[in-house]
Amino acid sequence: MLKMRKILLLIFLLGFMTELAFAGAPGPGDKAPDFSLKTLDGKQVSLSDLKGKVVLIGMFHICVPCMNQAMEFNKVRDQLNEEQLAIIGINTNGDSKEAVADYLSKFPEKVRFPYLMDPVKSFYQVYFQREMPTVLIIDKEGILNARTPGVSADQLVPYLKKML
Repeated sequence: MLKMRKILLLIFLLGFMTELAFAGAPGPGDKAPDFSLKTLDGKQVSLSDLKGKVVLIGMFHICVPCMNQAMEFNKVRDQLNEEQLAIIGINTNGDSKEAVADYLSKFPEKVRFPYLMDPVKSFYQVYFQREMPTVLIIDKEGILNARTPGVSADQLVPYLKKML
């Protein structure tokens, strides 16, 4: 009986500590913290430069679910105007430029949005990635509107259209 209590207490403490670790992550309704990262070809992209646009962000690793989400972002790009909607992907795992380039080269089609590198995981540390992929939607005023695991273009497009 005592052993079972210790196990239950340990499970409870681990769950509590996990929640505390993510407690500082911005959630829907919070101002989205600014960031500035570089694309694979060295172009600097900052959230503050995108103010006035809705911003769709994919927090990606090198994995199949992240590739699938990137392909869904391509479908969104096909349907929504680049002038109103910025789409960006961010490698949040600190992978090398070479590893990310190799990964992207294996996609069924080229991504049609900037793909940023986070070599020191600064974006990851501020935004915390719970699921792979994680999708963030930031409104025109810079407020985090939604945070969700992978989502289809069929779900994203109507949601985003209401924000444009």
